[in-house]
Amino acid sequence: MNNFALYTSKNDFSDLEKAKKTIDEAYKTKKDSFAYRSNLIRALVYSSLAYADSTRKLKYQKDPIAEAVFSMNRLKNPKLNDEHEPEISFVKKQLAKAWLLKANRAVTALNYPEAYQAYLAVDSLSSGNYFVTYNLAILSEKLGYINKAIDYYEQLIKDKQKSQPDYFLALSNLYETVRNHSRSLEVLQEGRKAFPGNRDILFKEINIYVDSGSFSSVEELIDNALELDRNNSSLNYLAGFAYESVGKKPKAEQFYKKVVSLEQNSYEGHYSLGLLYLDLFLKSKETKEKYLPLAKKHLLEAGEINPNSVNVLKALSILYTETNNMIELEKVNNKLKQFIF
Repeated sequence: MNNFALYTSKNDFSDLEKAKKTIDEAYKTKKDSFAYRSNLIRALVYSSLAYADSTRKLKYQKDPIAEAVFSMNRLKNPKLNDEHEPEISFVKKQLAKAWLLKANRAVTALNYPEAYQAYLAVDSLSSGNYFVTYNLAILSEKLGYINKAIDYYEQLIKDKQKSQPDYFLALSNLYETVRNHSRSLEVLQEGRKAFPGNRDILFKEINIYVDSGSFSSVEELIDNALELDRNNSSLNYLAGFAYESVGKKPKAEQFYKKVVSLEQNSYEGHYSLGLLYLDLFLKSKETKEKYLPLAKKHLLEAGEINPNSVNVLKALSILYTETNNMIELEKVNNKLKQFIF
């Protein structure tokens, strides 16, 4: 203990080496291995060696981590453990630091299974370490331990001061992997509250609504998304499609026009406008003729951009049928036959 005390005060490795020799001499018989004080000192010395001698320049019969854990596990007297709580706490901290070194080296070497086990050991000794939980989440995901990764990410997002947008996105993806779509969406909603200006979380939530056909939900969020990127043609197209899907055609028209103004050769923009005007032409009575030239203009524009679009040809076929333009109808139908038959 004298040599160990000198080491802790001066941080001179030679004192720790002397302490090792002394405790090794005092720890040879079976009786020694059951003596509380011997195990306590041995745990102190070897846990310090586990961290301080990270390159293992000294010779050991067993790794100092294993030696320290062996002796620490022999400290079974509750009363004495209470009395020596500071020393036991010191042992755990040294072991945690030693395991952390091993974990970091394993990550550098891309040995993820070894890194995972090392971080588990650190976590068992210093539970609640945010950095360790994060690494366990990443490694669990890499190793395919999906449910464990979910548990770790759930812990990470609870800490509102330390959590990051990427944690919410990763957790949402993991819940999608296990087909828990409702929780995946809930995680994104929680993430949007925590990081209201984060476009990745917002856009992913919108995409989920799009995939499920919930355009009323898209409508609620689309303005927030556009505030982050007003001139994004894809986003403006999505806004138009969402508004059209919920029956708000004037709003849809506004956004489809924005798409065309941003990208004059946008097939989606011209086709969507053409289809919108065609629908208004077919359904309206008093202003019927107002929409016909607009529908024709944008459908023909879409056809020039994508001459092989069957959808455009079908729309034009309807338009020419309704207007009794038999010459153009025959041309369109002949072209359609090339793709259908």
